[in-house]
Amino acid sequence: MTDRPLPAGSTLLVDLDGVVADNLPRLCTYLQDTYGHEATPADIDEWTYEVPEADGHVGGVIAELMADHAAWYLGGMEPCPGAADALDRLRERYRVEIATHRIPETHDVSKDWLAEHGIVYDAFHDEVPNDKGALAGDALIDDYHGNVGDALSAGKTGVLMRQPYSDPTAVDGAHVVDSWADVTRLLA
Repeated sequence: MTDRPLPAGSTLLVDLDGVVADNLPRLCTYLQDTYGHEATPADIDEWTYEVPEADGHVGGVIAELMADHAAWYLGGMEPCPGAADALDRLRERYRVEIATHRIPETHDVSKDWLAEHGIVYDAFHDEVPNDKGALAGDALIDDYHGNVGDALSAGKTGVLMRQPYSDPTAVDGAHVVDSWADVTRLLA
């Protein structure tokens, strides 16, 4: 691609879970170990995926993990393939800011995880509104179509990292990618 959607110096807002950190394998391990619920990452095709043994859905289980097991859950995730190298390369052209909906009490674990895995960034937003489109920045790279839709509505460039629970049809005008190699081809 010769025409990049963003000029040099633009600010990229980058989500963590499902974008930089591979969150689903750890979640599936917890579902099995704690609730005896067998699921693969591909099974979790929406954030309202029901977990009957937990009397709720994965969104509630993730809240439980962040509140009670942040070091195990967030600190034990593997990086998404290519994330560290891609962000390092993108920082040559753009400002990279982490914008996650992880609860503030987990930010130290998140920052330690980023450092441990050599993932570079210019800023970490300690407070992220429900509407990520309200954050100052030029583009959002996220795995949830609702967040990308908010960014598009705010006039930002939206990059949707495809996951089983993301719906590319819900974000007309977004760049839909399957990997960090795709992001690099798009932006670098």
